[in-house]
Amino acid sequence: MAQPAEVERAHILAAIEAEREEIFALARWMAAHPELALEEREASERYRAWLSARGFRIEPRAAGLETAFVATHPSSGEGGGPPLRPALLAEMDALPGIGHACGHNLSGPASLLAAAALAKALPASGLELRVVGCPAEEIGLGKRRLAEAGVFRDADVALMAHASGMRRAHRLFLGNRKLELVYHGRAAHAAAYPERGVNALDGVIALFVSVGLLRQQLPRTVRIHGIVSDGGKAPNVIPERAAARVWVRALDDAELDAAHERVLACARGAASASGTRLEVREEEGQSPPLLPNLALAGCYRRQLDRLGLAESGPGPDQAIGSSDITHVSRVVPTIHPNFPIGDGLELHTRELAAAAASEAGMQGLLEGARALALTVHELLRDPATRRAVAGEFRERHGAG
Repeated sequence: MAQPAEVERAHILAAIEAEREEIFALARWMAAHPELALEEREASERYRAWLSARGFRIEPRAAGLETAFVATHPSSGEGGGPPLRPALLAEMDALPGIGHACGHNLSGPASLLAAAALAKALPASGLELRVVGCPAEEIGLGKRRLAEAGVFRDADVALMAHASGMRRAHRLFLGNRKLELVYHGRAAHAAAYPERGVNALDGVIALFVSVGLLRQQLPRTVRIHGIVSDGGKAPNVIPERAAARVWVRALDDAELDAAHERVLACARGAASASGTRLEVREEEGQSPPLLPNLALAGCYRRQLDRLGLAESGPGPDQAIGSSDITHVSRVVPTIHPNFPIGDGLELHTRELAAAAASEAGMQGLLEGARALALTVHELLRDPATRRAVAGEFRERHGAG
């Protein structure tokens, strides 16, 4: 006979509590030994060893990525029907110069802890647990490659929880188009023969002027920002080459496409005005907007309520960036909630990196693990929630 839901929840939370010190040690080790995108060899090895010791079967080098993996804890087949297959995502990479300033040393271990607790507390259930080791989030690469390789194709949901200065069950992400715009001209002596040159930097300057004027006509959900990546070599030489890197972001597919085309129009106009030749390069690490699943986010929110935790911070469409998890959201119902590790923190800062190694960071990790594990438990035990999540995904995916 199946145990009452409240008893199972108590067992899950107890299993999380039993593993806290070991997972804290892993999180603190990562904070002290940050590894950059696609170089997360030691973190990946430690993730895999931790899961293997708890009965997970490890598939290394998922999607051909050296540090990616899929760890599976098989289902007992309880009930005779198909098992629930949740994919818990475990990020691992850090940022150049400022380490785990995105808190991946907390979000990755939170997924490991949630999965291990579920496997321990529900050994005889129709639950096929997966932990997907996701490298290179900071360059927008890992989850895209994993999604393209079909890693999430038969998963029922994908979920993770991310360190932040807020607590939110539902967060959105902007889609991102990344452009390198290269202008080619003709070099000349800037004092002796300026009339013989074609100044490639003029093309870049005209581009930024045009984009600056464009911004006032864009929806509030669109962002455009960029840098001059090549402005010439010496002041007395008219640059024959100049370049800019420009990112275009938006919350909606149609808005992203439209803004991307308008930026390209600005770039072409700048080339025409400056007499230069434009070369357009699309950078890797681009991503679509997140396809939200409010039913799944609502399930996570109910677990926060059970834990006595209130949401905080700005709304789901405020103070947001981009992430490669949006590729996963196009394949399977996906959420990316936030757990707090301090007040007033911003991602990609030294302050957040310090918080990610602190006691507040460890408590945030526990919150994320508890809420994730309880979310999976409700999905397992409540067919109506599963139907709502799957139905919303089909509806949104079809509309997209």
